[in-house]
This record gives sequence, C-alpha cells and structure tokens, in this order.
Amino acid sequence: MTAYLKKRGIAPTIIRGFVDAGLLYEETERHNCVFVGKDAKNKPVFAAKRGTYDLNGASFRAGVPGSDKETGFRLPCDSGIDRVHVFEAPIDLMSFCTLHRDITRNAVALCGLYEGPLDTYLRENPGIKYIFLCLDADGPGKEAANRLKEKYSQKGYVVSYKPPPREKDWNEYLQHRQKCRGNER
Repeated sequence: MTAYLKKRGIAPTIIRGFVDAGLLYEETERHNCVFVGKDAKNKPVFAAKRGTYDLNGASFRAGVPGSDKETGFRLPCDSGIDRVHVFEAPIDLMSFCTLHRDITRNAVALCGLYEGPLDTYLRENPGIKYIFLCLDADGPGKEAANRLKEKYSQKGYVVSYKPPPREKDWNEYLQHRQKCRGNER
C-alpha cells in the first residue's frame, strides 16, 4: 500500500498521518488500500477499497458492504475553519494534502460524484460557509461541479470550483508537478 501510494506521488508523511489517524490501512489478503470514513464521533462507518495494482489503466475499486455511503471518506472538521474541500476520490484528497501541507482538516472525498457525504458533513458542521469543489477537470467533474454549485449556493453557501491547474485530477497534477521538478534537477 505504501509503495503504491508513494508511486502515485503521495508524500510518506501524509500516508503515515492517514494510517496513524485510522483512516487508511492495507488489506491483508489482497494488499488493497482501504480508506476508512469516520462519523462525527470518530467511529469507523465507511470503507472503500482501491487496488494497488493497475492492469492496463484499470484498477480494482469497491465499497465495503455495510458502509455508510452518507459519511464517505473525510478528514475531521475543525470548527474554527469555515470551509471544506471536496474531492471525488481519497487519492485526490491525499494528493491535495501532499501539495498543501496545511490542509489537515475539513476535507471530504465523495468516492464518486454522489453528494451524500458532503450533505452529512455540512449537517454535522454548521459553521462551514465556504465549499471548494476540488473535483476532476473532466466532463463528469465539471457537470457535477455546476450541479453542486447551484444546489449549495441556493442553501446559502459560497461555492467555488477549484479543479487542478492542469491534468484531469489532483493526483495526475501532483504526479505531473513531481515529474517536471525531477526534470529540472
């Protein structure tokens, strides 16, 4: 798991932080990454698996039966912070944390484009006023950003779409930056 995430550009300190927080572990049987979502009481209620072996661009991804899809994968909320960053995938959230080391709270990965986890996070954390939709820069990501921006703006939130500056998603952007920096040396 660690080798796979490091290959994807995730910083070892970020990986360790997620493991230490009980938000990430390696499945023993197949060595999948398991992303754990905890509720407001810090109880694990969600898990999603991500294969560590990509075959021809395709990889294993699956929710764990019995998971609370309304909670999803997320970082705890700091009530002193009035914003939340929203991602499609846990690896994109971890990539963003690698790029922005000050982001250690107030982030949600939808594990797709279903807004249930964001609804739950906002309901549990009424002090949030700003939503940054850090969704993919592809067609589905842009469509979801427009839909979510309209939905949450009508509820009184200030909503911004913050796709990666280039590439399709935050992990591809992270890998691109690291590759470019490697070529500069």
